[in-house]
Amino acid sequence: MMLLVLWLISLKFILVQTAPIEQSNSTTTFSTDKLPMDGSSLDYRILPYIGNGHLATVVYNDVIYMNGLYNGQNGTSHRACIPSTLNWQFKINSSSSLYTLNVSSGIFSEILENDKVRIERRLFASQEYTELLLAHVVLIRKAPIGTRIVVPIEVNENTTSDDIDFANATRTSQYVLLSGKTREIENSLFQAESLPVFVYYTPLPVHGLELNENETNRTYLFVTSIDGNQSIAKQSFDYATIEQQPDAILASHISRWNDVWSSGHIDIEGDDELQRQINSAFYYILSSLPPLSTKSKPKQFYGLSPGTLSWGGHEGEAYSGHSFWDMETWMYPSILLFYPTLAKEMLSYRIALSDAAAYNARLFGYEGWRFPWESARTGIDVTPDCCPTGRLYELHITGDIAFAARQYIAATGNQDWLLNERGGELIYETARFWASRAIYNTDRKQYEILSVLPPDEDAEPFKNNSVYTNAVASLSIQLANYVSCITNKTVPRKWLDIASNLYFPFDNSTQDYLEYDGFNLKNTTIKQADVVLLGFPLMWEMSDVVRRNDLLAYEPLTRTDGPAMTWSMYSIGFTELGDFDKADQLFRRSYQSYVRSPFNVWTETQQGVGTVNFITGVGGFLQAILFGYGGIRLELNQLEFNPRGHLPDQATKFTFHGIKYQGFIFDLTINSNMYEIFVRVQSNINYIFLVYEYGEHHGSLKLNDRLSFPIGMRLIIRRSITLCP
Repeated sequence: MMLLVLWLISLKFILVQTAPIEQSNSTTTFSTDKLPMDGSSLDYRILPYIGNGHLATVVYNDVIYMNGLYNGQNGTSHRACIPSTLNWQFKINSSSSLYTLNVSSGIFSEILENDKVRIERRLFASQEYTELLLAHVVLIRKAPIGTRIVVPIEVNENTTSDDIDFANATRTSQYVLLSGKTREIENSLFQAESLPVFVYYTPLPVHGLELNENETNRTYLFVTSIDGNQSIAKQSFDYATIEQQPDAILASHISRWNDVWSSGHIDIEGDDELQRQINSAFYYILSSLPPLSTKSKPKQFYGLSPGTLSWGGHEGEAYSGHSFWDMETWMYPSILLFYPTLAKEMLSYRIALSDAAAYNARLFGYEGWRFPWESARTGIDVTPDCCPTGRLYELHITGDIAFAARQYIAATGNQDWLLNERGGELIYETARFWASRAIYNTDRKQYEILSVLPPDEDAEPFKNNSVYTNAVASLSIQLANYVSCITNKTVPRKWLDIASNLYFPFDNSTQDYLEYDGFNLKNTTIKQADVVLLGFPLMWEMSDVVRRNDLLAYEPLTRTDGPAMTWSMYSIGFTELGDFDKADQLFRRSYQSYVRSPFNVWTETQQGVGTVNFITGVGGFLQAILFGYGGIRLELNQLEFNPRGHLPDQATKFTFHGIKYQGFIFDLTINSNMYEIFVRVQSNINYIFLVYEYGEHHGSLKLNDRLSFPIGMRLIIRRSITLCP
């Protein structure tokens, strides 16, 4: 029998006897005995990544990326490549091997063994100190005592980068220091100088690792610490190498990931495969967001890219690490329900770059804040020159950001954010932009928004009166008026007139919304979900007949090679309408063709790969679970639960643990006949209580309340005192 270092619930390490390497059937571990290959090389595109919102790297890849570190001018801006210190390889003839991504602990592990030694390497991006990437290595003797064991290692140490001018490395027996600056600034108006970066790391094991004649096991810790502030990078490095023991660092990291999952997660009964999909989906988004709890000093968050923080280091790769509407429209909603503090971090990115947003508006002759279609470090539009239509016309992103702010206020009622963290300013200035962008059509006697590109990018170069764009513009202005009692920013009457009197193309004969002026419902192909987004997530007021007609009209018009998140929106819509066969078909389509084994890495396209790890699709998939099968609706003044009792595939029960609303925390459990709300935490911040109603029944929510309802009964929960009376 062999010895293996394991952690117990107490998070202390002991030595226990263990069986040979076996793959786990856990729904939180993804294992393989052979890594995916692309010809004779590792296929990095479908390898997983480790990250903590500040640093990220695809395992075995040769680059590390840091939040907010970009190189290149304007449209050539991309994530700056930092040479990896984690991609060295063991050179042994192993009789067995196992590679595992554990999403519950945020650790990628590699286990190799032969008749002499067992090697266990764990790679993780620390949740405790976000500057740290760590390799925790344990050698365990299998050969008899009395012989020295040396494990050779192939190290390809690189201290150069195409994006960063590194000074000559400082090298001591304790650490190597790389200090440098990015070679180009993104935009001289909003970035005064190149960005600094400091990399401290443990000297790499060029001579291999060893057990001496009398050792049964030995633990090594290889530390990399990276930050734009040298003092912070060094302090974190010293903590990991001098002040703390390797096993304690690993245990603290695991404990903090446990806290993340305790804060919010989804449990599925009856379908382990669907559970695995959900667990990995949350991991891939959360690994590019800041930790819920960390000892590191707060840092400005610089957005979620469709390809996570672990890609985008080359022009054109994973959209160069830029942020789009993908963050607010697709990834944000599921994060908001479980992790509202992280949702606020996402909004903070837009607020921090508001000077550039104001400049963008003035540049085109408008007022307020106009957010860029592609954003990186400065908030200036960094859409590449290849794709000018997005830069010029895809204006709906400003409305998407305002709608995310609307949902944040709906979920939290956070007045401090409105008053002291510039949330109110974000809401007012986006409304100002739309008011300046609308023009009055004297023939129609309505306002119009002309020359825009809707979410359906096949409509390029531009169209007039995109119904989706007009809807988010109207909602933006309405939101500014709604919070004006708190912000004291009075919305002009003309703005309100625009919001209530925008023109929406509509076909009276078919009772369908038209995507834009002149849209042909009979023979136009669309790229992705567009008009159906009115029904969800916008929850635009319309009849059930129009909602059904839009779904039936636009689903067959959508390109079969459309992106994953599109099908999730159709699934939500057909679940609303009770067409469960159609909803299930589209739900499966939203993920099964896009997820690559063995580590459940998402790709952008069904054929080939495209952008990886495509967390835009991940976000759509999670929304189908929460808002489709979960039947949850977050309105501006209330939270609604109306699950239909139909669960996908083999699932028999869903439980959503840790739904956050106005300071309360709920668990929602759904089966085919009943659903239950359990009040896990009750917070009386500012003496706000929650009340509920169903049918003609009313009541107040209290800690430990359990409310059960038959499927088909709608439950409404709202504040006892409205945010703005």
